Amino acid sequence: MARAEPGPSRDPEVARIRQRLARMAPQSKALQVACARYDDGAAKFDLELWEAAFTSADPRTINHVLEVTGGYVGLVNHLVEMVRSGAALAGLALAQGRARPSAPDLIAAVRDDGCFTDNQADVLIRLNGTRNRLQHASPGVPADEVHERVRLLLQTLPRLLGSYLRWMEDRGVRLLAAE
Repeated sequence: MARAEPGPSRDPEVARIRQRLARMAPQSKALQVACARYDDGAAKFDLELWEAAFTSADPRTINHVLEVTGGYVGLVNHLVEMVRSGAALAGLALAQGRARPSAPDLIAAVRDDGCFTDNQADVLIRLNGTRNRLQHASPGVPADEVHERVRLLLQTLPRLLGSYLRWMEDRGVRLLAAE
């Protein structure tokens, strides 16, 4: 992947990434708490309970569903925006200039630069696609898709973040304080 020289805006970009990173753990925990409402008794996010809630007309139930979908959207937004900032810091040509590349193109570029495996990039592209649909066409998103994507996000988030942090470190950007 072609690189551009990193610009002078490194410090603000790093600060934005650190702010997002700081929110990831509490927001991930909040999503887990929201999903626990649909626990099958074996600490699993139950599809039948979720589908009943997802299609409910009860205002309280709708609010509880929004806790899950909103948590999901927020976490995926953080991931994609961290990737966007990271691509700029890494000097990837796709992230330079005024044009804002699509999330799939951006994810592919950082994958090609060594951030994610093919599978991780595919997962993040799918997570982002569902996020987009929830934000822009939510009545058309089936409950089972949201259920699967929420579970996938919670399962893969630690590995996605680990790969991202290693990639940034390899590019000379330390995001976490030395222990």
